Amino acid sequence: MNVSTSTSGIKRRTVKTLNEEEENAATLHLGPEFDIKQYTHDGEAMDLIALNLSEARIVIRTALKERKKLMTPNVGANEVLKKTLDYLSVFARFRDSETCAAVEQVLKTPENSNLHPFELAQLGSLACDDTDEAKTLIPSLGNKKTDDELQNILNQLSRLETPY
Repeated sequence: MNVSTSTSGIKRRTVKTLNEEEENAATLHLGPEFDIKQYTHDGEAMDLIALNLSEARIVIRTALKERKKLMTPNVGANEVLKKTLDYLSVFARFRDSETCAAVEQVLKTPENSNLHPFELAQLGSLACDDTDEAKTLIPSLGNKKTDDELQNILNQLSRLETPY
C-alpha cells in the first residue's frame, strides 16, 4: 500500500456543524474569550474586562515595575514583551492613568450600557475622527448609537487624547 507521509497527521478542514458559529466582529461573535460572563480558575463568574491599548500599556508597565522591585533587574528581557511595549508606546492614545480613568468614565456611562466591552475598548483604542470611520472600523456599533451620540463620544475622547 502506497501511503503519502506528507499528509499523515494533518488535520483536515471539516464542514462546520450548525452549532459552531464562525467568529465575526461585525455581529460580535468573537469567540468564548469575549463572552460577557467569564469564569475564574475557581469557577466564579465575573463580567468581561476588555482593555484598550492605553490601559494595557499601563497595566504591563505597572506589573513590570512591581516585578523589578521583587526580582532581578533582567526581568523585562523577554523579546515579545519588549515588542509589545514598543507597539503600545506607539499606538496608545492616552499616556497616564488619570487620563485613562477619565476615558473610562466617558465610555462607561449608563447611556453606553448597551455597548459590549469589546466595542468600548475599540472606541478607546482607535482614534476615529467621525461616526462613519467608527462604524466602519467597529461595525457592530451600527444600530446601537445614533450618529450624534457616537460623535459626542468621539469628541469627548479626542479632547482627552495626549498630543505627541
